[in-house]
Amino acid sequence: MPPPERDFELKNLKIRVSDQQSQLAVIITHPWGLLGGNMHNNVVCAAALYFQRLGITTARFDFDGSIGRGHAQVDQLLTVAQNMLDGKFSIDEETKPTNLLLIGYSYGALIAASATSQLHSICVALVCIAPPFGVQHWLLCFHAKYHMEQAAASPDLPRLFLLGDKDNFTSEKAFTDTIASKFPTQVSTGAVLKGADHFFQRREKDVLDVVGEWILETFPICGGDLHKLKYSDFGAPNAHSRVI
Repeated sequence: MPPPERDFELKNLKIRVSDQQSQLAVIITHPWGLLGGNMHNNVVCAAALYFQRLGITTARFDFDGSIGRGHAQVDQLLTVAQNMLDGKFSIDEETKPTNLLLIGYSYGALIAASATSQLHSICVALVCIAPPFGVQHWLLCFHAKYHMEQAAASPDLPRLFLLGDKDNFTSEKAFTDTIASKFPTQVSTGAVLKGADHFFQRREKDVLDVVGEWILETFPICGGDLHKLKYSDFGAPNAHSRVI
């Protein structure tokens, strides 16, 4: 079993970290709080456990509850990321993470994507699960254009976007059109999970199987074994574009 998670509080943020002393750390962001989203969401918890079982340090946290244009939530993610890289959540600072993989689910996908523009030097990849492109203008109080520009600002960052074909908020056409028109083609992958809606109840394993397969294809350094992520020294990734 992976090491237990430890709870931290920082600037009104509640953070849960499993320190696996890996070079890579995964930070996972949750759905919109006004609809009950938090770090205990089924997809967020499943993603955390998935990477913990691979020996990867993980962090998940609750946004502080403020609503608005998304800027506060981006800043909160950046705060967690910086403290993670500084070793503030590490058992041993000598084994603190050196690279980040960001995973955002629903509203959290919009926030994680926007934050990559300020984490480009240490973020190796972005995974957006069920990004709510169809309603992002309302969720971000009509500041979606700004966040989308930030999300596309890193031309070499590998990005995976995953949607259920029965998503409740974003059509498959809006999903594929947004990826094609807003993000760098050569490093952006769109995947559609058949028979899944926005909430992925009892489909969490299917979601993470897609994520794992994409990581293996994107980073040959893994050599076909996701456990090698723990001590991988990430160089230039072999990202690609694929819409299924």
